Amino acid sequence: MNNLQLFNRLSKLPMGIFLFSKALCFIAPYFASIKPRIQTLKANECTVFIKKRRSVQNHIGTVHAIAMCNMAELAGGLMTDVSIPKGALDSSRNDG
Repeated sequence: MNNLQLFNRLSKLPMGIFLFSKALCFIAPYFASIKPRIQTLKANECTVFIKKRRSVQNHIGTVHAIAMCNMAELAGGLMTDVSIPKGALDSSRNDG
């Protein structure tokens, strides 16, 4: 089951988006530091939210740039993963 299928299945359940987000952070623990919530996930679109908490703020009380970069990397990676058609990156294919 790929990420999109799993998201679609879990998002229909109570707490399903929460569970998907937690599972994602279990697989990629680096993202757990920002406690992301994946709101939408479909081809060419991914929406990720983080709460403004002390652990993601800088010294002037705004969300730290690296927390925002982590969120952007997560959204971009997930969106790319679900947008590339199956078999499009088949390295065994020889076009030359």
